[in-house]
Amino acid sequence: MQWRTDWDSKIESVSGNCSVNAVASTVLDGREVAVVGNEDATVLMLDMATGLPVGEPLTGHEESVLGLATAVLDGRAVAVTGSGDGTARVWDLGAREQIGQMLELHRGPVNAVATTVLNGRPVVVTASDDGTARLWDLATCEQIGDHLVSAHSDVWAVATAMLGGRPIAITSEAEGPVQIIDLATGRPLGELTGHDGLVQDVATTVLDGRPIAVTGGADDTMRVWDLATCEQLYSRPTTEPLTIAAGLVNGHPVAVTSAQTVLADEPRYDLAGQMLRVWDLTGREPAGQVVDGPWFSEAQTLTPRGRLLVASRAGLAALTHH
Repeated sequence: MQWRTDWDSKIESVSGNCSVNAVASTVLDGREVAVVGNEDATVLMLDMATGLPVGEPLTGHEESVLGLATAVLDGRAVAVTGSGDGTARVWDLGAREQIGQMLELHRGPVNAVATTVLNGRPVVVTASDDGTARLWDLATCEQIGDHLVSAHSDVWAVATAMLGGRPIAITSEAEGPVQIIDLATGRPLGELTGHDGLVQDVATTVLDGRPIAVTGGADDTMRVWDLATCEQLYSRPTTEPLTIAAGLVNGHPVAVTSAQTVLADEPRYDLAGQMLRVWDLTGREPAGQVVDGPWFSEAQTLTPRGRLLVASRAGLAALTHH
């Protein structure tokens, strides 16, 4: 699977010298747009066809945007952002304004957010350094029930999926298991056990008609899990994955991992370099296609149309497979 860089084959600067921490995509006024969360606490949209900014940046957070997800609320494209200031916010992307009150029950940075639909209404799950994950109604900006996770350490990552027609969340903790939670009841459904140490990130997609999770850990492995049975389908060695995205490209499930490169002559990481790798989850390839480029990726996502968005210290790049 080969990839080419769009936007005149160069990385577009989206926020000057400021790092991009999170990226998602949505459709706004009939055009596909990228939504990025920045180190300078702003949120910016870019036209996926041209790479050019759409409107002015959204402002309101007091610290860096750490997590970002998109959803549709009453027919409007919205984004949800989590920040180092301990809050999450819901934004109307068309009106370019915040919706409702801040989601501010967390007592630490909001590291990650993930959206889904519960009983016909859009909801968001937030994960925080305060050891909790919480479920919120996007229309009212109010918490639903008690917190989903009460851990003794930071909750690093969260992803959502549908399991038997019911929405679930998958969370990873700094010093705990990867948990599967039924969002309708708030109760745990199981754990994904097998990693030795911290699970850095988690993403979800569908393989052979069943929902799966892809996790990357400090044990230098990427693992693929059946969410219905909590069984590990397989694992592959890789240098410590920093971020993971998963989705469908031409109907085939793939995962994208970014990881620090290891110096050839020393057992340590090269802090100036990273490897961006695309894995074919159907073929269970031991090594996927390496995407060339100075990515230094902070986050990446696969859009519904199969494009790969790579957020980096240099800005944002859009890649298309061919």
